[in-house]
Amino acid sequence: MREITIEELAVRVSQKKAEMGYSGGGFVQPNSGRRRTESKRALLRNIAAAAAERGEEPPFKANY
Repeated sequence: MREITIEELAVRVSQKKAEMGYSGGGFVQPNSGRRRTESKRALLRNIAAAAAERGEEPPFKANY
């Protein structure tokens, strides 16, 4: 087994992400929200509304 540095690993991971079509930190596919319960949808809407009242973006992107 060949040892590699953390820098080499980071380069390999970046290359693999690029090959797969991912860029930046958004390499995890977002949840589509298709099977989300209505209570969870309401919670996400309330979080987004509270952030908007403060003039902020919600801490995450949500599909609902």
